[in-house]
Amino acid sequence: MAWNEATALARINKLKGEAPDFDVQRFEDYKRLYEADMAIRAARDQPTTPPLFSLPRGKAVVVDTVQIYIAITNYDDFRLEEGRETEASHERAMRLLHLYYSAADRAIEASAAQRVDFHSGRVHAVVLERGKQGVSRDTVAEALAFVDDFKRVADAANRELAKSEFTAEFRIGIDVGTCVAINNGTGCEQEPMFLGSAANHAAKLAFGKEPGVFVSDRVRALLNLQEFGVISEFVGLSETDIAVNAARQDAGGHLVFGVQDRQAYTQDLVANWKDEIRRGEFPNFTDPSFSFSHREPPLREIDYAELSPSRSIRMPLVSMYADLSGYTDYIDKAVASGGIREAVRALHVIRQEFQNVVEKDFGGRKVRFIGDCIHALIAEGTRTETDERKTVSSAVQCAGGLHSSFGLCKLVLGNLNSLGLAIGLELGPTPISRIGIRGDRSVRAASSIATTLSEQMQRECKDNGVKLGHRALRVAPVALEDLLDKDGYAASMDYDDVAVCLSVVPAQVSSPNYARAHVPSQSPQPRAHFKPE
Repeated sequence: MAWNEATALARINKLKGEAPDFDVQRFEDYKRLYEADMAIRAARDQPTTPPLFSLPRGKAVVVDTVQIYIAITNYDDFRLEEGRETEASHERAMRLLHLYYSAADRAIEASAAQRVDFHSGRVHAVVLERGKQGVSRDTVAEALAFVDDFKRVADAANRELAKSEFTAEFRIGIDVGTCVAINNGTGCEQEPMFLGSAANHAAKLAFGKEPGVFVSDRVRALLNLQEFGVISEFVGLSETDIAVNAARQDAGGHLVFGVQDRQAYTQDLVANWKDEIRRGEFPNFTDPSFSFSHREPPLREIDYAELSPSRSIRMPLVSMYADLSGYTDYIDKAVASGGIREAVRALHVIRQEFQNVVEKDFGGRKVRFIGDCIHALIAEGTRTETDERKTVSSAVQCAGGLHSSFGLCKLVLGNLNSLGLAIGLELGPTPISRIGIRGDRSVRAASSIATTLSEQMQRECKDNGVKLGHRALRVAPVALEDLLDKDGYAASMDYDDVAVCLSVVPAQVSSPNYARAHVPSQSPQPRAHFKPE
């Protein structure tokens, strides 16, 4: 398997020609159509979905939001056994995620929040502002009430359903702001996304080892709390602040949904959950229920719909994170200038080409898109074992291919010079499954030390860097030393660099002139007339 310039260029031109001409709407306009559609579905006894969860292809909605990330700070306590990953420790970690993903969805379903995604030890949820004047204090109160509900449900579920096996601690990040909602998925692989600095900053606030609720200064201003400027990331809200501001009041100053209401709600929710377990409708978290097997590469053959706790995969592989650097600023500027249509069309093309490189060129499997980042898995080997050296070699070639395809995307699409691509790679045993609430709402999960470290490697890269983790670097082909420093880092790397280094004969026309000659002539695209209020 290899990357091919002519093939990639043809794919990108085709993707550009087929990319939807996104219909950009404000949330209040979209909401009227959504509510009418949901009413018709309910009358016909058809399934309904939360707002913005399953947006049709070609729809982008500009919405004011409260963005919430919930991260398990002591996750490694459950996925390591005496400092090592074992099948037993991975089974325990997956049951932990199974429990907390389920708790989060149950808390979400009875709150103003809605789920965006679960990613390893992190929950991403959002509360949508229904007014037209930016995020209100009441909407922030709804978000804080959900956070309090989640912690109560998670604690009760662990205590009453898992016999206190999983005492997780949480770090929660919250920010407010305008985002662009799109959907990249279909069927059981829905991928709602919220693009913008609020989502990005909430994720950063949730990144750290100290438990607590950490909010941006924008949230503090809405709550009339002291603002801290650049150190706000390190100052958590007190329990009093949370309790007071989560207690919503009506116009007369009376509590609408206070602490006592939430305690009763938690008890009822967990009681219903226990009844489902007794009836066999949901797994018993105290019983090991994960069964792992090795999967013969190529991993692109994995069908997530076929996975479940009892049909899970566990094998050594390379986890890869490839993140567009600068895209958050790019989308924020697009929102401000009315260029949203062009920005999301470009992302549509880039992400699909990244998936093509991973799956078609190198036989890997996309786990999910996380905003402007792709998480993917790559392995080489047989039906019984992974060839680690070949796996790392293939993964580095894939990283080079991603950079080369990204360069072609920038050439074909234009106006993307402010964007870079940072890629992190790490090798290690990794379980893959579907967990959480059953059906279409269950979640693809690939979670291990390798997935965590590959994301960390990507964060440590500069604009166009590639970085390998220690385990991947240890088994990498010696020839790659010509590209990587002693820490496994390369400031830039394209496919030809890797192909020459590894003496792979590129089946391509390796000339920038070829690409330029095959980029169709372009007339200026009309700018979107939409401007957010």
